[in-house]
Order: sequence, then C-alpha cells, then structure tokens
Amino acid sequence: MLIKLSPVRSDAGLIVTKAGDALIINGVTLDFARLDDGATLPAEAVGSEWVVRAVERTGGDLVVTLMLPHAADAPELARFPVDIFHPADGPVHLPGLDAGSVEQPVVNGLIDWSQVITQAMKDQAAAEQHLAQVAAEAAARRDVADDAIAPLQDAVDLEEATETEVAVLKAWKKYRIALIRVPDQPGYPDTIDWPAPPA
Repeated sequence: MLIKLSPVRSDAGLIVTKAGDALIINGVTLDFARLDDGATLPAEAVGSEWVVRAVERTGGDLVVTLMLPHAADAPELARFPVDIFHPADGPVHLPGLDAGSVEQPVVNGLIDWSQVITQAMKDQAAAEQHLAQVAAEAAARRDVADDAIAPLQDAVDLEEATETEVAVLKAWKKYRIALIRVPDQPGYPDTIDWPAPPA
C-alpha cells in the first residue's frame, strides 16, 4: 500500500490504522480489497471526507490519498509530508499528529463499487479515443484532397483542363481512394501507413 498525504490546515483529529487492504479512519473501516489491479475508484465513491483523490491499484499496490490535517504551527514534515510506502498493519504514523490510542472500528464505511473504473474500461476508452483521433486525422486529410480535387474536376467537366491538370486530378483521386482504404490495412488503427499526398 502507498498512502499519499494532502496537507490541510485543520484542527480535526485523524487516526489511521492499516489492516491488509483496509484502512480504519477515525473508527470507520474502508476495505479496498475488491479493487483489482489497474482499476480506479473515484474519491466520490468512497464515503469518507478523508479520502481526497481516486483510489487506485497499480502494479499490485493500493494507492490511497488522505487529507492530513495540521495545526497552524505544524512542523515542515506535516506541511510538506512524504508518501508512506508499505506501512505495516497497525497504527499508521502520520507526520505532525499524535497516533493516539488505536480505535476499534465502530462502523463499516460505504464504498460505491458501481463507480469502479476497471482496467478493461480504461483500455476501451483509450482505444475509442485513439480511433476518434485516427478518424479526425483521416477526415482532415480527406478535406485537403477534396479541396484539391474540386477545382480540377470543374476544369475537366468544363473541358478546360490541361494535360497536367488531368494528371494531377488523377493523382489526387488515387490519394483519396488510398485514404478510404486505410481502415483495410493490417494493424489498423494501431499501426497506420498513411498514403503520401501528391507532390
């Protein structure tokens, strides 16, 4: 477990005890054992004002950010706390605070597990975002081709095109067809060999 601390000027008391993947915060137990690797639990899904950022499990390690109250004359280590890496089960020493007596949990905290963002959901969102970026890039390239083709096609339709213009029109149309066929490439959309526009 990695406990990150977010210092806040406050006279509130805070006692934290670690028990496996659970934290007992001022007598309220928050058990994060159900959080799978790569998943994220938004802070608002955790029924505790002390958990101020999303809870994540990365590389097997649970990462929790807690609000750290400190007095106006608190030492620097409380105002600029360092992360607590792999604390042992039992009372967690918080900089600037007296550990006090270990409180027994009086109530199980509420966690809205329906708000969990799994690694699969993150992967899908990233894939959808990447596909949208690829589609936007393809549309931008297609717009360039359309803009180049339109006046050349007008010249051909009016039988006023030169041989060079006819050749250039053909090249732009081939380019536009190549763009249309980009999704047929193996590895699309992760790997794309964009066709080169006519010189």
